Amino acid sequence: MKKSRPTKKPKDFQKGKSDAARGFVLDEIDRRILRSLQQDGLIANQVLADAVGLSPPACLKRVRRLRSAGIIERTVSLLSAEALSYPLLTVVRLKLDGPTEAMMHTFETRMTASPRVMQCMLIAGDTDYILLVRSRDVAHYQEFARRMLKVAPGVRAYTSEIVLALTKSTTELPVDS
Repeated sequence: MKKSRPTKKPKDFQKGKSDAARGFVLDEIDRRILRSLQQDGLIANQVLADAVGLSPPACLKRVRRLRSAGIIERTVSLLSAEALSYPLLTVVRLKLDGPTEAMMHTFETRMTASPRVMQCMLIAGDTDYILLVRSRDVAHYQEFARRMLKVAPGVRAYTSEIVLALTKSTTELPVDS
């Protein structure tokens, strides 16, 4: 049985770039490589090299360097939620009851363990967390809310907002100079 890669801890956006990416300077060729890989992570090295104007060995060396610097974190396949029968997307705004480090850790561990939680974001402001949750339908979401949110230790309140339409959804970051 093939082992899966260990998952990374959530990023602390206050701290900024990873140690490896600090001081890494992207040139225009690196930017073209990144744009192409964001469009198609399985692009053949020869095709990528031709697209960015490099020899295949030079292109592969750059891609490896971008990976080792942490600029390319990982390569994934984006799946269709609808095709896999998870068309309902719910935005959950959640408030903890006097959040402590231990309570937050427990909550984050619980959300990380749930495959239906697509994102769990600790935020500043009146709300402590925003979750993006995938479900088959409203009843399926209600089951999740009863099992994961209503009985979760430390949860004071939450609101659920059903997404009616995704007018934009992307994983591509701007790769500007």
